[in-house]
Amino acid sequence: MKTTHFPNGVCCGGTSVPRTGLSGYSPGTLYSLKDASLGQAPAWINIGTYASCLFVPYGPVMGYGVHTVGGPLDCTNGSTTSQMLAGMVIPTDLCFAGMFESDDNDQVQCTVPAGKNYALVTNSADPLVAHDFQVAVLRDNCVPGWDIFAAGTHTTVGGAAAEAITVTGALAGDLAFVTYGATNDTDVIRKAVVTADTLTVTCDADPSTAHSIHYVIFRPRGSFKPSHYIAYAGTHTPADAETATITTTVTGALATDVAIVAWHTSDDADTILKAVVTANTLTTTLSADPVVAHALNYMILRAY
Repeated sequence: MKTTHFPNGVCCGGTSVPRTGLSGYSPGTLYSLKDASLGQAPAWINIGTYASCLFVPYGPVMGYGVHTVGGPLDCTNGSTTSQMLAGMVIPTDLCFAGMFESDDNDQVQCTVPAGKNYALVTNSADPLVAHDFQVAVLRDNCVPGWDIFAAGTHTTVGGAAAEAITVTGALAGDLAFVTYGATNDTDVIRKAVVTADTLTVTCDADPSTAHSIHYVIFRPRGSFKPSHYIAYAGTHTPADAETATITTTVTGALATDVAIVAWHTSDDADTILKAVVTANTLTTTLSADPVVAHALNYMILRAY
């Protein structure tokens, strides 16, 4: 890493944000990430000490950031729809809904209704009180309220329906969203819950060792250096000619990126089986041909 110090002594810049724990940066030192692009934060500030720096992003990102996160929301009987984050959402936002608590294989989708300022979460059946939702709202060129504490792909070890993923430093109160990266059946992910140093993903059956899980963990911005940023995000509406395998062109995507995919809209209980990133392409496999009544939201994550 090459770092350039500017004449006033409290600003510097380069192609890689200084790693946590380095010495020589006064508290409050500003760092400019040269050639920042995609969803990266171009501006960083040291909230650590001179002996041990900790640079965190501030200001807007150059692309999609996590504007806000809501939940877990306790569900009630009587309706398949729930409103979340009233007054905090705009029509161009992308919303991702997931289960924090669930006792079945219900599917969940999230949209911003036309002309409204809230996220509408729709379950494939009455969620009853056994379910809790959580929602992440992505906004283009925003000042994020949340950043990515950790993201990656975990190959399952099997033995039980609940798969424990070690994520050192994870905290209860962090929120996680997950998608299968590989599968050999139609198993469904029911919920994802973060506790100290652990992300527990519960499936509807033992995933054995034939599955992998893409995950992202969000935490309120400002106290840590993010591990990843959102390189690409968008909505894909399948065409009539598509099948259960949906191909989305994402120019610049890499096979090493991590994909999280969720329902934007759906008119049935079809499930998202897996999402795979290859060069310039996101391939999402569904349990059935989605036709044009469905749409998918996706975010593709890349390590800083």
